[in-house]
Amino acid sequence: MNLCIAMIRDIDWSMTKDIFSIIGTLGGLSIGTFGLFTWRRQLKGTSEYELSRKAVLKTYEVQQALQAVRDPLLYLSKDEVEARRHLEEEQRIYDKRMSSVYEKWAELQTIRLEAKVIWSDSAHDCFNDIQQCIGKLKGAIWLHFWMKGAYAGPGATIDNNPERIIKNNNIIYFAFENDEFSKQIEESVAKVEKFFSSKIHGE
Repeated sequence: MNLCIAMIRDIDWSMTKDIFSIIGTLGGLSIGTFGLFTWRRQLKGTSEYELSRKAVLKTYEVQQALQAVRDPLLYLSKDEVEARRHLEEEQRIYDKRMSSVYEKWAELQTIRLEAKVIWSDSAHDCFNDIQQCIGKLKGAIWLHFWMKGAYAGPGATIDNNPERIIKNNNIIYFAFENDEFSKQIEESVAKVEKFFSSKIHGE
């Protein structure tokens, strides 16, 4: 008993206090580091989820804008028609519709580049087909007006045979939900959905 008391008296309590203080500080740092790591991981997961959600949502908006361009109903200005500027008025309408597509696509391009930074080329490439659909529709609109003589100079010969017009009109005009070009647009959207689906649903 006396030996235990003597040993207790011999302990340097100030040093012991410092040791426990150091242990406590190290423990706190360890917990803090783990908490910071967890927070960063959660933050990364949240930011990747949000980017994936935006990618799919903005792709849907591009899809809707493309189909809006293809609406066969054109509301021509009465004044322009009476002034025999029917073709120019039609061009104005299509230019306005395509401007909406370009605006949505520019926004999607920003998201596309962010996705490439995180997931490399595979993220960037999943948008390739939707980009091709935009280019295809743009080209079809140009051909539509070219075959109507909008860009032809005096005496120019225009190849506007009926088969060519019908083929081009299949791109220009939305005929029904499952028409050929609508399917191409849908398939291009599906590629974006497929890439980002697991990132949104956490699979």
